Amino acid sequence: MNLPRVIYTAILLCALTWCAALFLAPAFSASSGSLTVAGDLLYKFFHPICHQLDDRSFHVLGKPLAVCSRCTSIYLAFLLGAILYPLLPARVVPSRFILLLSIIPMVLDVVAGTIGIHEVTSVTRAITGAMFGLIIPFFVIPAGIEAVTQLVQGSSPRERTTQSVNHHMQKGSSHA
Repeated sequence: MNLPRVIYTAILLCALTWCAALFLAPAFSASSGSLTVAGDLLYKFFHPICHQLDDRSFHVLGKPLAVCSRCTSIYLAFLLGAILYPLLPARVVPSRFILLLSIIPMVLDVVAGTIGIHEVTSVTRAITGAMFGLIIPFFVIPAGIEAVTQLVQGSSPRERTTQSVNHHMQKGSSHA
């Protein structure tokens, strides 16, 4: 069993399911019968995660998606990043500086809109959210793979560090 591939696939399927639920909420709500109840449950599920303001959301079938346009863009970009992750030649976790850079446009959009420097629109929310969301999988996927691998192998990072130090110390003392 290729554990990293299984973990990656699980993360990808979770992201796909999450994004599908964003679109299923309005689709179910626009229908009739028991599907309307399912739509209401999806909206309730996402409510603690997002403000769900109608005027800040994309719409499908005349109904808002389960989260606002910025959150939608973050999640869809995360899905895109997760799909691209294995296709990129170097699967190296970018520096935290890159993560910080990806957050800055979103923060500037919010601050500039709040103080009245520029109008925050669904487009600016979508673009800045997508810039952040696209970077996140390159942190989450390697971290998820590492965490689950540690759980399966039964050793903590501290234990592995101690084992590594002991191994190197033993190796060094045999050369003295």
